[in-house]
Amino acid sequence: MKEIKKNIEKLIFEPLQGILAVSLFYFFSCFKPETASWMGGKLALIVSPIISQNKRALANIQLIYPKLNKSEQLKILYETIENLGRNAGEYPHLGNIEKFITVKGKENLPDNSVAFIFVAAHLANWELTPYPGISMNRPIMRVYRKLNAPLAEWILRKKQSPLPGEVVPKGNKGAIKMLSVLRSKGIVLLLSDQRLNTGIKIDFMGKPANTLTSPAVMSLKLKCPIIPLQIIRKKGSFFDIIIHPRIDLDKFKGNKETKIKNIMVEINKIISSWIEEHPGQWFWHHRRWKV
Repeated sequence: MKEIKKNIEKLIFEPLQGILAVSLFYFFSCFKPETASWMGGKLALIVSPIISQNKRALANIQLIYPKLNKSEQLKILYETIENLGRNAGEYPHLGNIEKFITVKGKENLPDNSVAFIFVAAHLANWELTPYPGISMNRPIMRVYRKLNAPLAEWILRKKQSPLPGEVVPKGNKGAIKMLSVLRSKGIVLLLSDQRLNTGIKIDFMGKPANTLTSPAVMSLKLKCPIIPLQIIRKKGSFFDIIIHPRIDLDKFKGNKETKIKNIMVEINKIISSWIEEHPGQWFWHHRRWKV
């Protein structure tokens, strides 16, 4: 039965998802960025009752915020759904919304000759996190998870990103490419709030969660700094991108494994604080606490 269900999903639902994703991409590209963003948010809210993944998002919100009443939990969910819809509307315009973005904390950037790692999260429109590379005149390589719908993956990801830097799917290829970029004095950006089947189990938002270790591993291996990169949706399609001071790696003592764990604990604390600031801007739909 599971095999039949899997085949039906692969042969029917995934192509339909791909057609829908590509259709929305070209539909939203016909409008101004701010209009597409607004339309995407409203459309997401309209169709939200039939999207089964929203049940998982609400369950995650209830897990992390059990003391909130139902209306407060739903408020976070609806803000999350609208934010995701806005992201979809903004996606065709990623290279054309400079006037909506304010970059803060540029003084925290190292010299152009220094390789470093940006750690960010699935907050606001995380597709914009490589944007500081434009003002730095340096490409930012980032790793992404392949889309479930192969058609959408083939069409949307084959398009050259309007933001500087290579986009590589996660996995062995991505890991090799990250090391190569850092050894060449480049910049790597990692969305460090993703769940992995591997990794280490440490707290995230107060609950144990499998956590990727690649930022800590690469930083220790190549002696490159880790810089937290936060994005906040201010109003509508306006954003602040905040470059925070680098993490003090010298304070982490012990053997290699201990250092890796404590660095990732620190990163999880930082990202958790960002989510606490704007819980309705985080991607609650992840299976983040499935350990």
